[in-house]
Amino acid sequence: MTILCSLKNISLSFGSKIIFKDSSFQINHGEKIGLIGLNGRGKSSLFKLLTEELTPDQSKPKFIFDKASSSHGIDKEYNVFLVDQKFKALDISVEEFFFIYYPEFKDAGGTHLEERYWKKYNAFSSYLKSFGVDEFTPSVLSLSGGEQKKILLSLGLISDSNLILWDEPTNHLDMETIELFEIELSKTTKSFVIISHDRHLLTKVCDKILHINNAKINEFKGNYTQYLEYLNVEEENRLKALQKLQNTLRRETDWMRQGIKARGTRAKSRVDGYMNLKDKIGAVKGEARKVMELSINNITKKTKELITFKDVSFGYDGQDNLFNDLNFKIFKGDKIGILGNNGEGKSTLIHMLARKLTGVGSTKYADDLSIALFEQKREEVFKDSTPRKLLGRGEDYIHFNDGRSIHVTSYFKNFLFDTDELDRPLSSFSGGEINRLQLAINLKNEADLWIFDEPTNDLDIESIEILEQKLAEFKGNVIIISHDRSFLENVTNKIWLLKDTNLEVFSSGYTHVIPYLEACKIEDSYNDSQSFKKNKKNKKISAKTKNKLHEDIIEKEKIENPIKENGMSNNKRLNELPNLIEKIENQIERLDKKLNNFDYSNMDTIIRKDLDDTTSLKELLETKLIDLYEELENLSS
Repeated sequence: MTILCSLKNISLSFGSKIIFKDSSFQINHGEKIGLIGLNGRGKSSLFKLLTEELTPDQSKPKFIFDKASSSHGIDKEYNVFLVDQKFKALDISVEEFFFIYYPEFKDAGGTHLEERYWKKYNAFSSYLKSFGVDEFTPSVLSLSGGEQKKILLSLGLISDSNLILWDEPTNHLDMETIELFEIELSKTTKSFVIISHDRHLLTKVCDKILHINNAKINEFKGNYTQYLEYLNVEEENRLKALQKLQNTLRRETDWMRQGIKARGTRAKSRVDGYMNLKDKIGAVKGEARKVMELSINNITKKTKELITFKDVSFGYDGQDNLFNDLNFKIFKGDKIGILGNNGEGKSTLIHMLARKLTGVGSTKYADDLSIALFEQKREEVFKDSTPRKLLGRGEDYIHFNDGRSIHVTSYFKNFLFDTDELDRPLSSFSGGEINRLQLAINLKNEADLWIFDEPTNDLDIESIEILEQKLAEFKGNVIIISHDRSFLENVTNKIWLLKDTNLEVFSSGYTHVIPYLEACKIEDSYNDSQSFKKNKKNKKISAKTKNKLHEDIIEKEKIENPIKENGMSNNKRLNELPNLIEKIENQIERLDKKLNNFDYSNMDTIIRKDLDDTTSLKELLETKLIDLYEELENLSS
């Protein structure tokens, strides 16, 4: 693959908040990249760097942005198209909205420009129709959030740019549109970077992951699932390394407490190593992924049936009924996922369940049933306030009805915030951080039934996975509207499907309902073809995506590691170990000098590989050194 762009030595801060520090990454032609990381840690800032809307801080070595030029061919030149998460809702038609992104076609004159316009506009309208948007004359202000999102998808898919930036493209979309979008991303030959909380999407369409963590941008060749597997292995290795470091620290502390004579003449390098041990242990701990402890509270009910709807219908004034003859029961322990296309009435149904809307028919609720509704359009937090004021309401502790109390600082940290952000003005928080704070505020409350309307929208993947885990462990009842397939699969034990004013109830989780949903799509496709009498041949769309993992085989320096032969006495091995330890310590010292002398301002492929090899070798030697110290301790005792 040839390089489309390369960004080196990125440092960026907003006040005291460090976003990037000496970070670098590159994008190759044709790469399909998933961008992940906690909200507020730099995903949007990275997009602004790529569009050159934002300039990094001045630094040494200085920031370098290398871009492919037209000298490599116009089709290889770096140019970028951003599909923003926020829709610019204007009181204009869909057709007029097209010209905001393609103003050069507004007054198309001349045969060549007119041909280009019609080709581009026809592609735009074709995508919209495939996503279910057929009317182009209504104002975009009158469209639903899902329909507005489909306009953005279509604009991005027709772009001629070599790099497409997708910012949460699947929010507010129905699953059918998401699946069509997945197919288009799988087929494209363009490079793209996508910010998404949809883990299924990231696994299916991406061949590279960029992870923003601790002000660094980590690159991984592979899809999201493969990256998770890699992280799990790294986590296990970190825990093992931490245990070894703790053992070494304990041993070295005992050694340091001895007098100078007792420590011997070889003390200098070992003393230096001891001084670095505590920092190294702190670094390993910091690398371990944080756990957000959500406490989802419920009031235990002995009643088995919580809610019963019998022959319930509902329609808004002057409109046809959204529902006819709803019949269902919600039992204790049910975790229900609600599916249905946009406009089928999912939000209306949960408002009826929460007793905010009343239909015609019979409804029955268990006595004193407590319901908490977490809506998609979340209530605005006070931007002139701080997290401490909102969470503690003037007190240092948050109190629960069961007698438990937790300090505001601890509760805040459980939602992956840093302590020093507790008194930070909310006006400086990102949208994603506000959503996470809103989650913390809502989950302070107690209820028998939690109802979530698209809870994963705008949350980062780390927060989604932890919320997912806690909902799966939750003993109470949960009802969820979500288009996040992984989330539904891991949380729900029942599925409700809204379709054509009816509700179909499945007594099983999302995985078991997938074949039925696929059959419904085939049936709908057949009905459409019969209704419009279309005789077009079905085009076979290949779902196969070549997913090649490029593994760089690094030949590391051979480390002398004599295997203890049968019959070798412990005393002989004990005498050999100090020399081996000294040799590896000397090797590490030479590698440190080499790393200090790298020219980071002039990084090319060869130098970068040398840097990676040197760093890997140093880590390998440090691990070996810990093993030798442990062996020395065991033999000495």
